[in-house]
Amino acid sequence: MWFTYGPPTENPFDRDEEISTLIKLMRGGQPVSLVGPRRIGKTSILLASLKKSNLPYVLISAEDFLKGEKGFNFTEFLSAYVSKVILSLHPFSGYAFKLEEKVKSYLKVLRDLLGAVKISLNIPEVSGLIEVVLDKGEKGKDLSEEFSRALELPELLAEKFNIRIVIAIDEFQYLNFAKQAVPEIFHVMRSKWQFQKRVSYVISGSAVGMLKEIMSSKNQPFYQYFYSIRVNPFNRETSKEFLRKGFETDGVKVSEEDIEKIVEYVDGFPAWLNLVGIKVELEGEVEKALSSLPFDDNVISAIEGDLNKLSPTARSVLRKLAKLGGTGSPKDLGENEWSVQRGLKQLIRYGYVEREERGIYKIIDPMVTHYLSVR
Repeated sequence: MWFTYGPPTENPFDRDEEISTLIKLMRGGQPVSLVGPRRIGKTSILLASLKKSNLPYVLISAEDFLKGEKGFNFTEFLSAYVSKVILSLHPFSGYAFKLEEKVKSYLKVLRDLLGAVKISLNIPEVSGLIEVVLDKGEKGKDLSEEFSRALELPELLAEKFNIRIVIAIDEFQYLNFAKQAVPEIFHVMRSKWQFQKRVSYVISGSAVGMLKEIMSSKNQPFYQYFYSIRVNPFNRETSKEFLRKGFETDGVKVSEEDIEKIVEYVDGFPAWLNLVGIKVELEGEVEKALSSLPFDDNVISAIEGDLNKLSPTARSVLRKLAKLGGTGSPKDLGENEWSVQRGLKQLIRYGYVEREERGIYKIIDPMVTHYLSVR
């Protein structure tokens, strides 16, 4: 089946240029950021690039460690980071260690790794770090000092095995919420990363405004540190070609007029194009697939999961903007100007809304507009 919704693909459609550029930069040690809205295929580009680079790599999503609106499970994040760095380079020691497919606790993974690391790596700094993280993590103690040591781990192991490693952190902006555990987390990371010669760093994020603040504000430690690659939706022609090729491959006849309707409805967002493709092939009618899309369980789960990260004020403003067709000015979004501006600010930071000329704001993802406009 051509269309796939949900998991990232290692062979994303029409992203050869982005993949080629990213591989070249990773191999050369250039820090890179991938920036673009949700469901645009950033993770697929990143995964494909990592696989094709033939370099050992770590891929970790900071979003997986969020707790509620602004909480962050730093102990699990640090445990995952240490575990994945060791596991990515462990095969070069001549020993194998198999990780469970579904990890419930990275602290437990570290516990399981400890014995193997003592035998295979025989590096006191590594086993010592694991022991301290386990001890403090299980007791709920402060791990900021261990985080600084953990950041040195990729370079230490890459030097030992004379190899380059890639560390990729998806949804990087959510490390902002780890400041409860490590107040100067980005300063600590920059201070370690900038001197490492065998580690390539890639970050990506969909909360465009937050990521822009991290990379473009002069008072931020990562100011002008990354080479930024903007990932955009497919243009109209690429979107239509993607659908044509998919329906043709799967042996489903869909007219050019209906393909136009699909692109008009969901624009060039690969996730939604894939979902519509699946629905059309299962239901047989484009009109039916599109009309039912805002009520589809997959759409509800995806969008509600995103909305839960927003404040009530931001959600209210976003809903009102959707009712206006996805674009509007602040005066159309509520009587309390201060509250509206506060909501818009969060929506821009989180990558839901962009400001156009003359004070007009627009919802970036048309599916969000369709979803909220009928509720």
